[in-house]
Amino acid sequence: MAEDFRGLLKEIMRNEQTGERWFDDLDIGGVFYLSIQASTLHDSTPAALLDDVKAYEAFQVVLQTKPGVSICGKKGAWTHLAACDWLPLFVEDSPLLREAAHVPASVVQRIYEDVLACASAHPEVISKKRDSGVKLL
Repeated sequence: MAEDFRGLLKEIMRNEQTGERWFDDLDIGGVFYLSIQASTLHDSTPAALLDDVKAYEAFQVVLQTKPGVSICGKKGAWTHLAACDWLPLFVEDSPLLREAAHVPASVVQRIYEDVLACASAHPEVISKKRDSGVKLL
């Protein structure tokens, strides 16, 4: 089991007056960004600004492929996650991004572990152009 995802969350912005807080995205193996959020502005349970991240029952989660990552076809990043039982929780916002609301903490942990395993097992989804230093726009 990978470490508890809540220990990886680094707060980058907080506004006590509005109850807004943002955690930095987790960079998973150069393949995915995993955004895990909880505050009054997010689809978390509770929808409140809590100091103890472990007090949240559920989080808003966004999973996005990084630029230069193959997303289509047999070797696409999303294809490798297709068998995950949590993927139907996500709504496709674009070909690169999926979003889920009120995801229980135990499921967020599984998402983190599965995405980490996928990125480790399938480095081929990263574009060779990206690896060679060519900047993709």
